[in-house]
Amino acid sequence: MKKSLLIAGIAAAVMMTSSLTYAATTTTENNTKPQAKCEKKMPCKCKKSPHAKRASLDDRLKLTEEQKQKAHEIRMEGHEKMKPVFEQMKAKKAEIRKIAESDLSQAEKEKQIAPLKNDLRELKKEARQIRMDNTKEFEAILTPEQKEEFIKIKQEAREKARKHYQMKKQNHPYPTKK
Repeated sequence: MKKSLLIAGIAAAVMMTSSLTYAATTTTENNTKPQAKCEKKMPCKCKKSPHAKRASLDDRLKLTEEQKQKAHEIRMEGHEKMKPVFEQMKAKKAEIRKIAESDLSQAEKEKQIAPLKNDLRELKKEARQIRMDNTKEFEAILTPEQKEEFIKIKQEAREKARKHYQMKKQNHPYPTKK
């Protein structure tokens, strides 16, 4: 009696898992839609677009079409300058991860990772400098009124980031050094 109940239970479990697996694969195959990706070169105002914040900035600063075009060119130049920096950062992080996952002793890992972290710090400084140069170029095309508004926008963003950091720190405190 116990054997037949055990066999029936196993059979039911196998049937349930196979039907769940089938349901999961058919739902993922039939219901997956490619995410909409904005292909426009100029900022657009679609809600899911990565350009939505930029369009909002353009509206808030009341940029002219000529300023919008120039701002777009400045952004594209900045992207081109940042690409190699980001690729180098990605490569350094991959190297660090590879060393961290290796079978080396902890001391040897730290010895090999330290110069890579220094390189990463330098690349971050370079990226920050490119962003600052980009911002200065952008500010150069603004009128005095637009510059004032842009300063306000940057200050609001800093305040928002500061609040976010504080909330994150309160909810997830970092361990303190003793």
